Amino acid sequence: MTTLYLVRHGEYDNPGYMYPGRSPGYPLSSRGREQVELLAPYFRDKHVGAIYSSPLLRTRETAEILSSALHLPVQFDDRLLEVLTHAEGASMNLFDATNGELSYTPKYLSRGAESMGELAERMAGFIEEKRREYLGKEVLVVTHGDPMRFVTMKYLGLPIDFPTSRTVAIPLAGGYKFVFDDTKNSCEVSSITKSG
Repeated sequence: MTTLYLVRHGEYDNPGYMYPGRSPGYPLSSRGREQVELLAPYFRDKHVGAIYSSPLLRTRETAEILSSALHLPVQFDDRLLEVLTHAEGASMNLFDATNGELSYTPKYLSRGAESMGELAERMAGFIEEKRREYLGKEVLVVTHGDPMRFVTMKYLGLPIDFPTSRTVAIPLAGGYKFVFDDTKNSCEVSSITKSG
């Protein structure tokens, strides 16, 4: 069995309530740090052999907290970045008004934003590479909400569309455990909870 734990960053500071996307800045808030510290004990009895993270500040800080608890270095990979939207700096009120669908509308897709399917495939490429590289081992991956949401949907066999995406919960400082049975080429996905 090969296991990948996908974890979303904790809550981050956003005083202007702007969409951060791939912008620099947006460090974890004090509450976000607490969320990640509450998650860290979940991994105490796991046998994690590597930690990967998106290089953005909020994921970097999340990974560093988990890294300290697990005594492992963090490796950064751009494939774990937030969705490419070209909507950085837009008011989060615009996203709230569309229940988060704004970045997947023709306005942004026509400017080169990633589609839901492209995002799922980018993340699946990373996961498939790491499951082969770490065959029989456990890997912790720190990323963002939408990348985790759409790749989870892919491995669950759900349609990659916006209405379905709203049924997949992606909590801050939470995520999903992907267990690959390498003899059957199958994957079981379950939720990670802070209580274990």
